[in-house]
Amino acid sequence: MAPMSQPMSQPITEEGPTVAIFNVAMIGHVNPTFALIQELRKRNCKVHYFLPPVSSIRAAAVESGAVCEGYLPEDPADFVMEKCGIDEPMYQPAQEILEEDRALYERAVWPLATVLRCGEHVVARCRQLGVSVVLYDPFEPMGLVAASNLGIPCASLVTYPGMGSLSDLMCTLEAKGRLAYAASIREPYAKAIQDKFGVDLSCHFLTRRQFYAKTNFVTTCEDLVAELPPPGQHEWADELRREFSFTAVGCLVSGSAPHVISARSDSFIPRVKSFGHALPVLELSAGLAKGRKIIYAALGTMALSDRWSIDLGHLSGYNLPIGTTGKAFCQHVWKALLAALKDLGDEYFCVLSVGKQPDALDFLGSSDEEIFDQVPSNVLIRGFVPQVEMLNNYTSAFISHVGFNSLQESLMAGVPLVAIPQ
Repeated sequence: MAPMSQPMSQPITEEGPTVAIFNVAMIGHVNPTFALIQELRKRNCKVHYFLPPVSSIRAAAVESGAVCEGYLPEDPADFVMEKCGIDEPMYQPAQEILEEDRALYERAVWPLATVLRCGEHVVARCRQLGVSVVLYDPFEPMGLVAASNLGIPCASLVTYPGMGSLSDLMCTLEAKGRLAYAASIREPYAKAIQDKFGVDLSCHFLTRRQFYAKTNFVTTCEDLVAELPPPGQHEWADELRREFSFTAVGCLVSGSAPHVISARSDSFIPRVKSFGHALPVLELSAGLAKGRKIIYAALGTMALSDRWSIDLGHLSGYNLPIGTTGKAFCQHVWKALLAALKDLGDEYFCVLSVGKQPDALDFLGSSDEEIFDQVPSNVLIRGFVPQVEMLNNYTSAFISHVGFNSLQESLMAGVPLVAIPQ
């Protein structure tokens, strides 16, 4: 599985096309794109990256070589895609939305509402820039709408192992009629987009949980693409095969590319706890010099931030019992890990990433003094650390939630992986 950042056989000197990339504020979705930007810049492409106003992501995009663009002309700092059409609904649902359907409703609405709010500016800006090709995250269809309206080629960047990785969830939703229900929620937004931009997004598709293009690039090797259910068993899978094509283009892990460790501003967490995020180079180098085994444990930003207080059971493909929050999942693993490191002793050293939640370590005590009295001397607590650097240079074993980027980064670094999936 070769990384995209391998050197080209010869330099390309003529000016390349202007590429527009569109993305959402999610670490697993943005991190793979930074190596891609580096490669496009090596080929003299101009890259304009449309991003939400999250400073850490935009800084990484600029470092990679892109010019950052806002989704709105004034680029307001408080713009959040996921709130479009939610706080102030553009269309009233045909029936009352039950609490159990709230997440499904919001997931159906905000990507399309974002297009209706931002589309005019984005299309005009792409025309002004002379964009000739669009790459976009299929989580939201702004890139697809812009490319279709302008009549230029586009492809989605699938930064997970394909829809087959969601087979259990999709089959369950289809059996319960919830895919069809989501399509009915999308209907008025889809009509408004077609009227305004002349683009038919086929929002009646069961698979419009993701807004794939006709051509889609999966950022991994063919062997890691998750298989779909056999033909004829599920309509959503048959639809996917019939309507879209997917090509595995290789892994986008790069040691030279920036790596965002937090994709949300601290304002999303009521009270922020800082454990530091610098790589403890001195401690790690000293440990390796003494022959210690370095354990790195990181359970993913979704559990540590976005899903800290909500049910992971439904959201994570039913890998966890219903009612298990991100906090409960993380603390269950951390308790076992700290006990194991205490027993293993000084031959092992662990860097444990615990995020920024103020109650992250409350299972150890109520005060900082009480908490850190319970942390073994061979464990160093960090909020986050630069993961690719940590894996490439120091790690003997990686304890992970096995998010797709983490999986590929461990494979590329040749680090054994202990998988604790969410």
